[in-house]
Amino acid sequence: MDHSRRKFLGQAGLAIGASIANGAKLSSIDWHSNANSYQDENDDDLWAWVQQSFSVDRSIIHLNNGGVCPSPDRVLALQQQHVAASNRMPFYAYRSGIWPQLESVRESLANEFRCSSEEIALTRNTSEGMQIIQLGLDLRKGDEILTTEHDYPRMLATWEQRAKRDGIIVRKVPVPVPLEFPENLVDDLEDAITEATRLIMCCHMVDLTGQILPVRRICDMAHRHGVHVLVDGAQTFGQIPCTAAMLQCDYFATSLHKWYMGPQGTGMLFVRKQLVPAVWPLNPPEETSSTDIRKFEDVGTRALAQVLSLAESSSFNSVIGLERKEERLRYLRDYALEPLLQYDRVTLRTNLTNACALATIDLEGIHPVDLRDTLWAKHRIRVRPIVKANVTGIRISPSIYTTERELDRFVDVLESIIKT
Repeated sequence: MDHSRRKFLGQAGLAIGASIANGAKLSSIDWHSNANSYQDENDDDLWAWVQQSFSVDRSIIHLNNGGVCPSPDRVLALQQQHVAASNRMPFYAYRSGIWPQLESVRESLANEFRCSSEEIALTRNTSEGMQIIQLGLDLRKGDEILTTEHDYPRMLATWEQRAKRDGIIVRKVPVPVPLEFPENLVDDLEDAITEATRLIMCCHMVDLTGQILPVRRICDMAHRHGVHVLVDGAQTFGQIPCTAAMLQCDYFATSLHKWYMGPQGTGMLFVRKQLVPAVWPLNPPEETSSTDIRKFEDVGTRALAQVLSLAESSSFNSVIGLERKEERLRYLRDYALEPLLQYDRVTLRTNLTNACALATIDLEGIHPVDLRDTLWAKHRIRVRPIVKANVTGIRISPSIYTTERELDRFVDVLESIIKT
């Protein structure tokens, strides 16, 4: 290909990228205008507008948003624009044109997490980010990893593989249910540290119960012993206040298709800048410097429309405001739980003081999987059954698009089951 044709394709990619970026900017302005028009009115009007921003199937009551949240319509619209653009011209020309937008997404996420953009890798989900660290650290036979029995099963399985392959030792600290005294977990972890401990892995919010762990205290304690901390933040980024300064962790991975409400296949990994060179990437890049956070993103040909659409997710979240979002999620959780907790057959597995949208309840006499199946087959209500470690029950997790009417229906169905 001659130089002039290469130049043409590159300019075409830039033009497409600029066109889509301008469209995103306009839609963000619309969002701010709509949200601001409700700030002086009652909250019901604001949340009605939020609910209408999602094209979800209202014949289904989706109460497993801790698994995957739907994206607002404008996020999907921007994603579709990028998919169409990448198919209209050679992918590599398109990719060169939208590269500045990818960096803009990185900078936006860094601003929200209050860190340098050189500490943020754009991943595809929490698991990928966690495994970059878990499989990329230099660990030798006899080195110890300290974690809890409530960490995510995939992440525990990753350590078990390294134990079999490399001879490392994985030690798990039990977690009471519900966790009434979080400070005791910090003490238990500290008591378990030995001279061989190299890393502590813990959840910011436990997937099984929605319990928020005292991560800052865990990190401060670990650093006093010269131990680094890897935090699974799958459930917190976009749900509750969550920044690098607040947590003081060394590594943090999250999914952006949950509470950040980005497209599926988007995630984020934070690595303290001084620690980037010490982590081997899962997929070795050809030319990227070992000090460049982007070395963790080289996975070959990759769909970029999802990542670029995060620009709209960022706008949507900033319009609502994280504190207002957190307050709404707690309100919806309590709206659903309070009527049910009056029954003796219902046991709460979550300390609601240290939780937000997620909570787990157990219904005496019904296995969680059977209850999940009944709710789905007969009532089109989706919850997550929990039967792991010392936790049994169903986990519910409403989101900001969830309506009170849907929760009323959920409560009515559960009450009818409880009374039978």
